[in-house]
Amino acid sequence: MQRVFSAFILFCAVMSFAFPSVAQSLCGERVEIIDALKERYHEVPVSMGLAGNGGVVEIFASNKGSWTIIVTKPTGVACVVSAGEAWESLKGRGDNDTGV
Repeated sequence: MQRVFSAFILFCAVMSFAFPSVAQSLCGERVEIIDALKERYHEVPVSMGLAGNGGVVEIFASNKGSWTIIVTKPTGVACVVSAGEAWESLKGRGDNDTGV
């Protein structure tokens, strides 16, 4: 499961860099994006990681189930790469998880 999740995060990060014209309208200062997610959707950070290209991938979610994934590029520009509903946090790692 962890590998599938990691692959999904990597895919989202790559897509944000692969289609800059699409992502351009969803990019801005990281602080402004985070403030908007908190104010409008009550989303807070629940997970983060470092992408192979140096970008920081962050997942924000609310108690009501909305979620957003942003990638902050090494230049400091943050872009929303995906958003949705029905977020569910999984507790702990599985018994067979050997890590990444």
